[in-house]
Amino acid sequence: MTAHTPSAKYRLNPKPRVSANQLADYLNASSTRRKRVIQDAKFPRTVIVARYGAARDGIADYLCDLARPTSKLVTAIDQMKTEAAATESPWIKQDSLLSIEAVESFHSAYGNNKMGVKKIECRPVTKGAPPLSIEKVQVNVFLDATTHRKDKDGTDRVGGVILLFSKSETSSNIRVDRCKTAAVLALMFAEKNLKAFGKPDHKLCFALDVFGGAAIVAPNSYKQRLNNINAACEEIAGRWDGIEPPPDYDGPSWK
Repeated sequence: MTAHTPSAKYRLNPKPRVSANQLADYLNASSTRRKRVIQDAKFPRTVIVARYGAARDGIADYLCDLARPTSKLVTAIDQMKTEAAATESPWIKQDSLLSIEAVESFHSAYGNNKMGVKKIECRPVTKGAPPLSIEKVQVNVFLDATTHRKDKDGTDRVGGVILLFSKSETSSNIRVDRCKTAAVLALMFAEKNLKAFGKPDHKLCFALDVFGGAAIVAPNSYKQRLNNINAACEEIAGRWDGIEPPPDYDGPSWK
């Protein structure tokens, strides 16, 4: 009988690659935290179950329904409650409860029109778009929905929304800054991949801060933020090869 070989806990990204959230985090991080962001991106864990997965799916599904019935959110919450009650996994139970809190927070802010997105048409995202290439770094930008508007002259405009679930961040300035970075990345994604649906419009590119109850649009004047994104990616690319793995790394040879 062949002995079972346990799967490795880590894998290796030999070339610079980060997610939109990691890049937004990097821009607001201390020098020590920046090193950790690169380490997490270069040596990602093989099994990572994203937090708030059910909340993300439920909110995106709601936004993409033209009628946006409250029953859709209620159903999503009921399903999460059922999963939390049935599971023996502490992680799944906690994630289900956090996701319920996220959907309730979204519903409250949306109902009070604090987000200002009630009139924006959203559509489900077509999967499989390539990452953005910024200063030799591959940046994975995953929209939760595309956004659409038709001008009076018939011009179609397009953008995208990214849901952010930062519950622990207490600094309002950092929350807004992270959202602006994500919104600009959504605009960059629209300019590269969505022109077939219309003219990319920064006003339709936003990050939705679920717990903060706000939708932050890509700023009209975003040149400086683009410069910051480019500089961050250049720094990540320059530091990538010199970043060492965590002490318990068991993935492929990295040197």
